[in-house]
Amino acid sequence: MSLSERITYATVLIKCKYKNGLSGSGTGFIIDLCVNAQKQQCIPVIVTNSHVIEGASKVTFEFCKGTPDGNPIDQEVFTVNCDIDNGGGWIHHPDPNIDLVCFRLGPILNFLHDKHVKIYFTHLGTDIIPTEETAHNLMAMEEIVMVGYPDGISDNYNHKPILRRGITATHYKNNYQGKMEFMVDMACFPGSSGSPIFILNEGAYATKQGLSFGTRILFLGVLYGGPQHLATGQLVFANIPNTAKPLIQMPNNLGVAIKAAKILDFEPVLLQMEQGGTT
Repeated sequence: MSLSERITYATVLIKCKYKNGLSGSGTGFIIDLCVNAQKQQCIPVIVTNSHVIEGASKVTFEFCKGTPDGNPIDQEVFTVNCDIDNGGGWIHHPDPNIDLVCFRLGPILNFLHDKHVKIYFTHLGTDIIPTEETAHNLMAMEEIVMVGYPDGISDNYNHKPILRRGITATHYKNNYQGKMEFMVDMACFPGSSGSPIFILNEGAYATKQGLSFGTRILFLGVLYGGPQHLATGQLVFANIPNTAKPLIQMPNNLGVAIKAAKILDFEPVLLQMEQGGTT
């Protein structure tokens, strides 16, 4: 598979039923944390925004089914329910101001094993999160790709997310508004919350040193919000909504994303849970 195809298997469609009776959706993605190369161990998790699941009474993940020999069955999907009222396994970011949560994939895989169900997915690695040095070597304007489910839209027949292109609207090396965030210039609609954003080049790409040939992938961050124009003309900042609403807020095709490095803050929490034997 090409890199662009592989990342379509790293996302999951998250569907929510909220306690107020509304339904909504968001995007999650699978990433390996707490990687121990010597022991060949890691803790795979699904990451999304906190506001995607906030107030939800029922949350489901949709996975692509797999064959016994490890190939995807694109036309078949398996839905897993998460019990929010009993904790649901959600782990909130240690900083309550960071709009991220994660869900350990291990219990889901154990559940599927007991049901004799095979799923197919790929997972991101922390090794593609830009280091500080890498960030400083990026261009002020980089072409980017976002993978997710805007307005809950996907290729329902092949069960694939939507890929969208844009550019970085602020230099990635800088912290937008003093936070570990950056701004993107691309259309950001409800359902895009939790979408991973990449620099993904297949063939050639521009650098400060000139044109480079080859393949490059960097996991930049997670979309969570953006500026909106109210019907009155007032400009406000808001989370990307999860549910369809009357057209009283008009996006201006800008979004704000949390830098991927903030996902690493989950690792001490996960290791403590593992050491404590929490399942």
